[in-house]
Amino acid sequence: MRKLLVSLSRVSLLLAPMLAGAQTDPGPWRFVDPGAKAVISVDWKRVSRSPLGVMLRERWINPGAGAAIPGIEFLDDVDRFLVSSPGGDASDETAEAPLLVVAIGRFDLANIRRFLLAHRTKPQQFNSFQVYRPQGKNAKDLAFVLFDPQTILIGDSHSIFGSLERSVFQRAAPQPNSMLARVPEMDANYDAWALVSDASALGSNRFTDLLAAAGMDAETRGFEAGISLRSGLAADITVMLSSDDAAKNMATEVSRIVRLAAKDKSGEPFLQDLERKLKFASEGSRVRISLRLTTPELEKNAQLFAASRKRAPAPPPDIRPLAKAAPASPPEKQVIRIEGLDGGTREIPFHQP
Repeated sequence: MRKLLVSLSRVSLLLAPMLAGAQTDPGPWRFVDPGAKAVISVDWKRVSRSPLGVMLRERWINPGAGAAIPGIEFLDDVDRFLVSSPGGDASDETAEAPLLVVAIGRFDLANIRRFLLAHRTKPQQFNSFQVYRPQGKNAKDLAFVLFDPQTILIGDSHSIFGSLERSVFQRAAPQPNSMLARVPEMDANYDAWALVSDASALGSNRFTDLLAAAGMDAETRGFEAGISLRSGLAADITVMLSSDDAAKNMATEVSRIVRLAAKDKSGEPFLQDLERKLKFASEGSRVRISLRLTTPELEKNAQLFAASRKRAPAPPPDIRPLAKAAPASPPEKQVIRIEGLDGGTREIPFHQP
């Protein structure tokens, strides 16, 4: 019996990696493409209740602006957002990259369904799921799936159909060096984070344009970013470049730009405090940017930001003097010409009343 138990224990040790690799993933990550080149996660419940989140909500999600954004009323029902993309099509730079958004929370599906129908979306059947698609001549390629009371999927039709197909199959554990293998580490350290290995996965070239604006024409290998609001503010950004020299140049150039922005008297007051806290460093071909603020420092900067918004001067009125009218040209001389007289042609001045 003892030999049998020893043999079974050895067999279980050999099979453990295989079983772990074939385990199902019941969480929201089962919707994400395993080959995603951009993954973004936001713990919205925690972020929205932090001092920084309150500042952002007051600035960009206030009642006046929110009234113009369809569906903004459901934002408080969301606990977390997952955004992912497999990247754009290299052969078509004008095409938008596929994008999938997974919203996790506690949703009133009947209420959301009424909202979708009221905004001219049509339910279509895909396997056992209902997919809501906008209708109309100018409708974009967008789809919504009310997967269950805790999960809503939003994205282009290709991403939505692919995510639904992946959700019904067993999912292998991510490869050790893959992007998705970093998810537990990022979740443990940050409330909002992003992993991007291809800038085209963001749907535009804004990131590469930003590097070009900073004088960095070297090819970027992607970037990582994370923000933690659990005790004040901790923010880390790592940019991977093509060479060590490119990383050193970028660290120097970005640091210089931030200093200039902070010294600009017409800029935001809170930038001056943030400039002193920002740290720049190059490690090999990577550039690391970090920021640490205590809770009092974060609240102070939030108040400075809010105050700068309130006292932002309105654009000055146009008080340029009106253009002077061009002087009127003298009236043309008018005469009455009488011909055939013995003394020749005679002209008599004529004054029009």
